[in-house]
Amino acid sequence: MLSPILIASTDTNRKLLVMTVEGPLVDPDHVDALRLVLPAVPAGHSLIVDLSGATEFSAGALAGLRAVAQESIELGQTMVVVCGDLERRAELVLADLDTLVPVVEAVEHALPLTRAAA
Repeated sequence: MLSPILIASTDTNRKLLVMTVEGPLVDPDHVDALRLVLPAVPAGHSLIVDLSGATEFSAGALAGLRAVAQESIELGQTMVVVCGDLERRAELVLADLDTLVPVVEAVEHALPLTRAAA
């Protein structure tokens, strides 16, 4: 089974940590890498998880994403999920991820949400 590629980038001016996921997100263990990032998000920074490059999700991975979102809330962090692919974004919404954190189409749409929370 292929593992997704996770790329982290930090924008100190906008106080953002962006995690980009490329490839299949099907093994719930792969979502644990996102969970490990939460304590490393610098104070005052928001987390954007960009799933636009994710090629597929499994039910277990979607449950894991909900758990990461819940944990970010408990830690008082702002998290926004981005997914440019309409079908994948619909899967995220059907998994009720949007009831925990915003799920938007593009990083440009996520930026106002992170600034509002700062």
